[in-house]
Amino acid sequence: MTIPLTPAAAREVDVIGIFWYRNTWPLCIEFLRTGKIDVKRLITHRYEFSQKGIEDGLETSAGGGSAIKVMFNL
Repeated sequence: MTIPLTPAAAREVDVIGIFWYRNTWPLCIEFLRTGKIDVKRLITHRYEFSQKGIEDGLETSAGGGSAIKVMFNL
C-alpha cells in the first residue's frame, strides 16, 4: 500500500506506526480505560484502511474544515 506522504508532510501530520503499544502511554490508556476522558466526540471522520480510504482521510484532514480527528478502521 502506498501512503501519500507529500500531503501529510505539507500539513505537518505525524504518521506513527506502533507494533506494541501497551506500555507506550500508560496514563492515557488508563484514562481511556476508566472513562476519565471521552475521545469519541473528537473522532469526526472514519475511513477504511485502504488506499482510497487513506487518500480520502488525508484529503479530509488537509481540508481545514470540520475534521478534528481522522481515524482509519483496521
